[in-house]
Amino acid sequence: MPAERKKRAKRDGAAISETSRSISAKKRQPYSLPSLSLPPTNNTAINVKVLPLPIVGKGLGRGLTWTVDERPTEQLRKGISVKLFTDVQTSGIGRLSVVSDLRRHWVTFIVVGAAQPCNLRVPIPWATLEDLESYTHQRHYFSLAILPPPHHSFTNRSAFLNADDNPYEFDIEETDLPSFSTRLETITNDY
Repeated sequence: MPAERKKRAKRDGAAISETSRSISAKKRQPYSLPSLSLPPTNNTAINVKVLPLPIVGKGLGRGLTWTVDERPTEQLRKGISVKLFTDVQTSGIGRLSVVSDLRRHWVTFIVVGAAQPCNLRVPIPWATLEDLESYTHQRHYFSLAILPPPHHSFTNRSAFLNADDNPYEFDIEETDLPSFSTRLETITNDY
């Protein structure tokens, strides 16, 4: 009998150990946040909470695209230093470089400072676009990709309920419109 109990205890212990491992694996993020390694500057890096799972591919350029989950303390824009974090991870310091994707409700920035390509997708209301990007968004809003839908914090706001209305306004000087139109025509291909 004692040998049989030892075998049963061993089997039960192995089952418990296996169950614990599989639960731990399910809790573990399949992708780690990028190890951003830019040196600190005089400007404070903005902490940006991102969703725990990045987007891979889907026409967003190279590398992983992390999506902002909560409103940051200031508007995100090109040139700003950021630290990405989730509930369980934190990256180092990176910098938002250029816009790589523009959609109706989201803008994607390339993040520099990582060993592998890295992007950050930001809701339009939480980003500051430069003049030409603002003009492009305003002028081509209805031809921009409609997906993904607005961030969940905006979905019940009346301005976002009608797909036939543009809920965004940008301060663009009337005198700059001809210049932006010309610049936009030179960088787009209408074949």
